[in-house]
Amino acid sequence: MLIDAVLKGHADFGVNDSSAVVGQLANFPPNSVRIFPGMLTKTPLAFAVRYDSPDLVEWINLFFLTTSLDGRLEKNLNYWVNTLDWKKDH
Repeated sequence: MLIDAVLKGHADFGVNDSSAVVGQLANFPPNSVRIFPGMLTKTPLAFAVRYDSPDLVEWINLFFLTTSLDGRLEKNLNYWVNTLDWKKDH
């Protein structure tokens, strides 16, 4: 793991996406790692879909549009990706 490599002195710092950092930090003592505030870049989530599945691509795009507009996408991202709140329930 990236954080483990930094703590063991194998790396001076690490760069990772925010959801990976949130998930990895749960395995280390509080305040053992300093997280740089902010984001270097913001890239969208992506899914691989077979080239011969245009209906699935359209369904996924409509799903993300619908859940984004009604607020469910942000709520689910905050629950499952951006925090460890889900661990309390599972």
